[in-house]
Amino acid sequence: MANCCNLVGNFLNDTGVSLPGGCFISVNINLNTEYSDSGCDEMLGGPRVGSMNLSAYVGTQIYTGCPGRAGTQIIWQRKYDCSTNTLFFIYSGEGRSFLPEDISGFSGISLNNIYPDRTKILSASSQSGPLAFYTDVTQVEGKGMTYSSGPITFDTSNGPNCTLANMGVGSGDYYLQNFSVELVPGSIPVANYSFAFNS
Repeated sequence: MANCCNLVGNFLNDTGVSLPGGCFISVNINLNTEYSDSGCDEMLGGPRVGSMNLSAYVGTQIYTGCPGRAGTQIIWQRKYDCSTNTLFFIYSGEGRSFLPEDISGFSGISLNNIYPDRTKILSASSQSGPLAFYTDVTQVEGKGMTYSSGPITFDTSNGPNCTLANMGVGSGDYYLQNFSVELVPGSIPVANYSFAFNS
């Protein structure tokens, strides 16, 4: 029977999840079995894939630059060995990455390969009234990212640099799928990580 009334302050002690050092805001873990239709009356069960999404503060410094967002994705092929019930994650290269052209108020992040073109990003909402700020920034795009601001650092140039040891759920390593960091003036930047793992 599920226990729905758990205090978040007891999360690490109650669940056995082991997070690396840092100030984490939220943790979401899901497990899904991939089923395939055999064409008959039964569904064939495949690998069980887990996902872990983490949000964390990036240090303690208030961001004072222009608003923006940076992010990257890593490309993994998934191969399932049904005879051993094992799912393999095979690193297949650096994916699309982006960051604001003016990122002077935030250090420890860079693109590994930069495309020559730039993209204009506009975002406006009058929900808070006509005196609310809107965003008008130029975005740099490329492939791959090196991130050293924490709490989890990585370099997408190879698979081992995007892999973390097991954090208490599932089996085997955790594979970084997506990353983004939100840069809001007057606030501490927030990093968002998405991992996949073999459950």
